[in-house]
Amino acid sequence: MSDFLKDCFKKIGWEKDHVSFEDLPLFLKAMAYRYPFENRAVLAKENYKVTKEELWRRLIKEQHGGLCYDLNGFLYYVLRDAGFHVKLIRGTVYAGMQEEWALEGTHAAVWLSAEKGDYIVDIGFGINLALEPIPLSGETVQSPVGAFRIKEKATEMGTHLLLMDKGEGWQIGYAFTLDESDVRDLDMMKDMIHSHEKSPFNKSLLASKLTPNGRIVMSDRHLTIHDNGGKVQKSEIGRSEFVEKLNTIFCNV
Repeated sequence: MSDFLKDCFKKIGWEKDHVSFEDLPLFLKAMAYRYPFENRAVLAKENYKVTKEELWRRLIKEQHGGLCYDLNGFLYYVLRDAGFHVKLIRGTVYAGMQEEWALEGTHAAVWLSAEKGDYIVDIGFGINLALEPIPLSGETVQSPVGAFRIKEKATEMGTHLLLMDKGEGWQIGYAFTLDESDVRDLDMMKDMIHSHEKSPFNKSLLASKLTPNGRIVMSDRHLTIHDNGGKVQKSEIGRSEFVEKLNTIFCNV
């Protein structure tokens, strides 16, 4: 086992010395419960390269979460070191509220091929996580967030759609192709998310994370805790409290 993998297992509390395909639902939960989806690096204009070494520093040695290029880039390297046949792919998120596509090609995800078929794995789509591999063959998988499935359908943004049903019917999460993306594309995604005027992540601070009991979401004004029973606790925070609460509530497991 590589030192990179050993460090990752320790960070997320994974007690086995390997990950099998059957382990992936538990493993993806451990990853999702450990790393928040958050954009403080974008607002702080942090200049770093999205490489294996830099992700190791940020996600293992330091207290960071990240956006899709960080979290799914990290997942790609972890699964590759664990012996899985994986490749990076790129997608385009559908902004349902605006009924339009977001910035083209700025969502990173991971394609995984196993004996039982091909799948998409994703820990970098906010709280919209299936928490297990999603079959490319179209079967539905279920998580506390809702139902997820993949549909092969051509759009201007790809050949496939990730669909979600969180209680209001099936909606598009993102479109993607199965073309392999170069790891250097992670930097291109990061640069666009940091600098493009239409980026949804360079305007204000945000953080979200699933937990075993529900989910937590934070803006620079509010902290909201949802439990799986439907109870919601919402409190006001000051902008100056964001990083402190991110470190103590989201990153400190």
